[in-house]
Amino acid sequence: MKLEKILGLLNSFEKNSFLKIIDSIISENPKISGQIDKILIDGSKDLKNMDNINVSKVFSVVEGEFKKFVHSEFVHTTSQLDILTDILTRDGNCVMKQDWFARLYEKELKDLEKNLKSFQKDLNSEKPEIEPQRLRDYKIYSACLTTAYENDDYNGEDRKITSDEQSILYTLSKQLELSQEEMKLINYSIIPVCTQHIDKVIH
Repeated sequence: MKLEKILGLLNSFEKNSFLKIIDSIISENPKISGQIDKILIDGSKDLKNMDNINVSKVFSVVEGEFKKFVHSEFVHTTSQLDILTDILTRDGNCVMKQDWFARLYEKELKDLEKNLKSFQKDLNSEKPEIEPQRLRDYKIYSACLTTAYENDDYNGEDRKITSDEQSILYTLSKQLELSQEEMKLINYSIIPVCTQHIDKVIH
């Protein structure tokens, strides 16, 4: 029911972006395609012409694959997506007004800045509260992230983390058993947090 309501509130550009992902999942999975045929009475696979109830039914079939798709997108991004997902998951609204989102974004960056100061102070303390093994894990991940971010300096290019580097860092974080929050604090200790215009953030 919730998805049907959300789809009813989206404009065609937003809805079509969502449907395009669902289409690609269906086309790459013949088994799923057979299940979709059972949902559709007329046998048409054009999601754009379906009502929101049927789209919701189709989504329930591909939900697992959709989660995998979203997960892979998160893994390979170096934007502030982690900050944005924290805002959205805590707010609990299906659809959020832009001015409210802008205020939450501003507050999130202030909170992050405060947490970063506390985290860096603890890391650089002579007697850190973090246990030695964990501190070692943080330093390993931090050193690798610094190399990935700053190695473009040798070629006179803008600093960035490529998708290959991001994949390696993600694997490393899993092996070190870093939580999302720990990764976020280490990442933004090295990569500056820049306040972006809210239109760019939403895009």
